[in-house]
Order: sequence, then C-alpha cells, then structure tokens
Amino acid sequence: MKDEPLLVDGCPLCKIFKDKSLSTKLYWPLNKNDITKSEFIIIDNLTYKTPEVIYMDHVTTITREAWGRILYRCKTLFGNNIMLKSKYKDVSDHYHCYVEKIDEEG
Repeated sequence: MKDEPLLVDGCPLCKIFKDKSLSTKLYWPLNKNDITKSEFIIIDNLTYKTPEVIYMDHVTTITREAWGRILYRCKTLFGNNIMLKSKYKDVSDHYHCYVEKIDEEG
C-alpha cells in the first residue's frame, strides 16, 4: 500500500478516510483508529440497509487483487452466501460496492 492515499476534497467517501468520521457501524477495520491505514473499509449503509465497502483511494476501478481481498474479507465477516454489487447513484467516481445476500434456494 502506498504512503499517501488519493483523496479528493468534497467527496463524502474520502471524508470518512480523512476525518475518520462515521455515523454508522464499522465492520472493517475492527478499530476506528485503523481507518486511515486500511485499504478499504466496510460500514453499514443506512440507505440500502446493507454493508458497504469503500475503497480508500478516490478511483473508479480497482485491481483484481484488491477485489479479491475485499471479497475475502466480506466472506469472512458475512459468510459465503454473499455477492458484491455496485450501485453508483450518489458518488460515481469513488469505488464502492454493497454486500448482498444470495438466495440459497437459487
């Protein structure tokens, strides 16, 4: 991980990493003080009522390796019957996704 993350003024997702300001549950990292050291965070999204993954850098895409690390952490926290889904409505230029349960009945 590089020393200086790419954060943009005015972006509500970047603000979380800058200020460590959360008004919702933090799943990852386990300690709020580790937010600025983490490649990504996982928080409760109050709008969609599901966990949300936010990548630290203000980028639109992430590497396959980063996606794998995110998926691994989400499956560790929420189980194997999940998928990551992107829904860009409010912030379209900062990578984030949502953890959704997969219907076991298929």
